[in-house]
Amino acid sequence: MTRSGKGENPSNSKLPGSVCQPQQVEPFFAVYEDLENILKYTVSIRKPCWYTEELMRIYIPTKKKILSASILPVTITILISQAIAHHSHGNYEIGKEIQVQGIVTEFHFANPHVWVFMSINNEIGETEDWALEGGGTASFSRKGWDGIADGDELTVTCTPTRDGDNGCFITNININESNLVVDGTSSWINIAFPDQFFSANFPSKPTINTVPYPSEYGGTFPSTIYTARENDNHYSVTVVDFSDAKNIYLQLAKEINVAGAHNFWLYDQMGAISYAAQQFRLRGGEVTYDAWHHVDFIGGHQLFLTNPDQTRTYAGIYRHANRLYILEATVTAGTPPQGIFQQSLTILDKEGKRVRYDLQPDHTRARIEVD
Repeated sequence: MTRSGKGENPSNSKLPGSVCQPQQVEPFFAVYEDLENILKYTVSIRKPCWYTEELMRIYIPTKKKILSASILPVTITILISQAIAHHSHGNYEIGKEIQVQGIVTEFHFANPHVWVFMSINNEIGETEDWALEGGGTASFSRKGWDGIADGDELTVTCTPTRDGDNGCFITNININESNLVVDGTSSWINIAFPDQFFSANFPSKPTINTVPYPSEYGGTFPSTIYTARENDNHYSVTVVDFSDAKNIYLQLAKEINVAGAHNFWLYDQMGAISYAAQQFRLRGGEVTYDAWHHVDFIGGHQLFLTNPDQTRTYAGIYRHANRLYILEATVTAGTPPQGIFQQSLTILDKEGKRVRYDLQPDHTRARIEVD
């Protein structure tokens, strides 16, 4: 989706990587989902001599174009990685846009991402429930969308889901008609659990139970399950505690009759995400999305499944330090995507502060400060 001539230097100035004096310019405010603004923001911090407005016009002629990574120096790439979203968006069909029009049924104005739930008439006149994901609250406020209310009629331009679910990622909103008569208060609440180092969105206060978790290599670990329901929809976060893994496998040493037992405590943790993902696949039904994902650059995995009874399951699996986090939403047929829950996980440190990293392809990472 990039233009031909990638790697050319349209301004005839020095190429990326040449020795030159960076130019200082006034900073721009960046909205992470707007790639053009991200580039302008990052180069305002350290503007290389090869940057020109002409280059911007050639390589980013519209916001629908995908940025060519080959023209970005490493310093800018790192800055962009710190400016972008709370989680990855591989479940959306990047580069494609659709328009939907309908009535707001719920507006969830909160970080890390704003969610707009709408009732939309499809091509044959049937009403469908949609879940539309936006940026953070700051980007919504800058664009004047923070006043959206239940009952408003909107036309939304957005990027659709890859698997055809009734959802998309918002790129633009037109408020056609405002109707404040409808009284709608979001039932979703963000709850922190410092003892297990996380917070997440729930439709109501969850019940908490502790159960044993049988692992891939035969160990049994303590886990805590946080469960909430909304009508016939079920939501749970399972937190598996591997902090005593070495001792657990030391006690099992005499029962293990294969080589490498002294490393089982490590294997279990390194493979925990893959093993948990496989348990979802083994349930049967159709897997409609199955790929790597991250929250705050903490790597994990997402799966979307249509179950044999036609309910839908949305799962997110992540591991940080000695904890495994398994988020599962299983909802009735026709319920929109559950990213408001599945992608809401935030990892906390011992002081209750949000944990976020700058991640590189070789898996090296460094923690960065966030509000």
